[in-house]
Amino acid sequence: QKVASPTSTCRFSRPQVFHLQSAQHPRKLPKMTTKINVRPDGVGVLTLCNPPVNSLASSLMESMDANFQKLATDPAVKAIVITGEGNFFCGGAEISEFGKMTSKGPDGFGPDESPVKALTDVFDKVDACPKTVVAAVNGMALGGGLETALACHYRIGLASVSVGLPEVTLGLLPGGEGTQRIPRVAPLEVFLPMLLTGAPLNAAKAHKAGILDAIVKSNVVDEAAKFALSMPPNPISKRPVLAATRFKALGGALEMTLNQASQKAKGMIAPAAIIKCVEAACSNISFEEGVKEEGRQFKKLLFSVQSAALRHLFFSERLANKVPGLKEKPAPIKKVGIVGAGLMGTGIAICFIQKGVPVILKDAKQEWLDAGMKNIVKIWSGKVAKGRLPAEKAKGYEALIKPTLKYEDFADCDIIIEAVPEIMSLKKEVFQALDKHTKPGTLICTNTSGLNIDEIAAVLKDPSRCMGTHFFSPANVMQLLENVRTSKASDATVATCMQMGKMINKKAVLVGNCDGFVGNRMIAPYASEAKQLIEDGATIAQVDQAAEAFGMAMGPMTLGDLVGQELFWKQRKAAGDMKKQTKTYMGPYELVDWLCENGRFGLKTPDPKIGANGRGIYIHRGRDKMVDPEVIAKVEEIRKAKGVTPRTVTDQEVVERLFFSLVNEGFKILEEGFAQRSSDIDIVYIFGYGFPPAKGGPMFWAENYVGLPVVLEKLKVYAAQAKERFTNNKAYLPVDYFEPSKLLIECVQAEKAGMKKKVPVGVPLVDAVLAFKKKQGKGASKL
Repeated sequence: QKVASPTSTCRFSRPQVFHLQSAQHPRKLPKMTTKINVRPDGVGVLTLCNPPVNSLASSLMESMDANFQKLATDPAVKAIVITGEGNFFCGGAEISEFGKMTSKGPDGFGPDESPVKALTDVFDKVDACPKTVVAAVNGMALGGGLETALACHYRIGLASVSVGLPEVTLGLLPGGEGTQRIPRVAPLEVFLPMLLTGAPLNAAKAHKAGILDAIVKSNVVDEAAKFALSMPPNPISKRPVLAATRFKALGGALEMTLNQASQKAKGMIAPAAIIKCVEAACSNISFEEGVKEEGRQFKKLLFSVQSAALRHLFFSERLANKVPGLKEKPAPIKKVGIVGAGLMGTGIAICFIQKGVPVILKDAKQEWLDAGMKNIVKIWSGKVAKGRLPAEKAKGYEALIKPTLKYEDFADCDIIIEAVPEIMSLKKEVFQALDKHTKPGTLICTNTSGLNIDEIAAVLKDPSRCMGTHFFSPANVMQLLENVRTSKASDATVATCMQMGKMINKKAVLVGNCDGFVGNRMIAPYASEAKQLIEDGATIAQVDQAAEAFGMAMGPMTLGDLVGQELFWKQRKAAGDMKKQTKTYMGPYELVDWLCENGRFGLKTPDPKIGANGRGIYIHRGRDKMVDPEVIAKVEEIRKAKGVTPRTVTDQEVVERLFFSLVNEGFKILEEGFAQRSSDIDIVYIFGYGFPPAKGGPMFWAENYVGLPVVLEKLKVYAAQAKERFTNNKAYLPVDYFEPSKLLIECVQAEKAGMKKKVPVGVPLVDAVLAFKKKQGKGASKL
């Protein structure tokens, strides 16, 4: 399945100007505006108009500034109401404009000048208005939207609304004076979690906290107008911070909360900056001086690589579902069939049922079907017991699922997903049966994690209706979905599968049909190199701890125990070749083979003799684990057998060998055309493999944290070491995952030629190089 696409080296003799559209820097934003009208009662209404969420684009802020001044200076206007068009008050800043700000560089702003000064200047005018100003919060008020409301003297909200300050999720803080205003209306225990986690509050909680002054069921503009006419101006900037908040801040509450936030969001720099702003608000300095501190901290964060990484992910999520050139419309999905009632099949079924889509669940034996149904019901009853799901709703879910042993029950399904064990002959048998018992337009998809889907699809009379739909386990929890395009999949099939992912709230990414697709192909060298590092002299604990310190959810050795050490051992045994290497698994195998021969697969194999609920690389007891002493002894034995003298391995070397090999494979996937764009690979790793969001994904990290020239030079060093190892020591199998990708070499050449300066903000260099190659007719694409 691996397709090698020879690519001639592109020469970048002079900088190329790229006219690429970036998700962060669109070519042209439509002009946003506000509109005003004066009611018969003398209340002027200013409406934010930028559908769908009324974001605060620069053109909207210019319009708001001009129109607010008209209302403020009009003697016929007694009071002012600010509201949003449609069902949204305001979703905050126009994030795509941050790229324009960062392109100026930090020196493009004065020492105390906030990059969002245009925003705060307008808010200051609202705050200082001699007429009463009320926010009629008609829908969600998030980020700059809530700051707009806080700039008003009062806030009236519908009972259905929610408010929040989610900037921290982009590595930022509320830069529109939010850190200075919210401590003046809400208690510390309410506003601090809002700032540090981004979690929103519903209307009732916001009212109780003092963020909303009143809640109404309907006619929010009318009610806000009445309120405005009955109350004097009361700008938040003139109010003191609540006394209890000051007391708690001085008593160490801020430091304690920051420590808690740092534990939950390791390595994130925004929480500390937020705390500095809150400290300023709670100190004796003026509101205006506090705003200056907020501006300084906001600027630091805006120009940080961490915020750039998180903004990259924000846009990458939205870009992943777009397939260039795809014009076919998706077919409606009204009923779904699932083949296989195991862990994966039942998880997939839950995804659809919880969206109100009926599911036919089939298995080969009644006991397997019964066990699957029992597991599904157990998940829902557990949620009911915890108060997270109403009992009636759980019953409604159960009514949407029909268990069956007959293929005939799939007759009216719109899509069928096969989720049987990874055995090619079994999957072909299932597909042949489905071909006989489904209507012609039904999509027949496989959940395989690595088998050749073209080979499976070949048994269908119409292979154009087949794709891979690679869910991650447990499917009802994990967000990632790799949609795998086969060689004969129709555009309608692709469009329907991408829409399906969106429908069930998955991060759907279109990938090509190569060994391991994107995620599992890239994780293979990472897993292989973890074992090699240990044979070279690193300890098991060191390898895992270095990966976790980097930000991974767990280290590679712990991950092996979680997914099962036997997975590829069984595949090699079935192939009759214990030295077999593919793009999804490679040596050294000695340690894993010994574990599996002794029945130690990890968490799934308890050992009652030693009181372990799982035994593999680690001995697992509840949530605790320790490296198995027998494993340590076995590593020593393997080293001796191979004639290896262990050496000191630094944590830096561990990180480089683990992640540079993984990144290099990502470049090869792009080079061979099995991924649409580098950001799709980042999405796969963030949502499927626990890569730290603050690093933006492996491809972003390589370019922006490390630098592609550094990655390339290090790969050359490690490639030479690997070649020397397997050439001089026949106990080692040959590996090529450190051999630099041709595309990576081309990217470094392009950077040296000055191309990076010509690429639009938000466009990764590798994508620009791919676009250049495509224009020259040298690119490869399997999508």
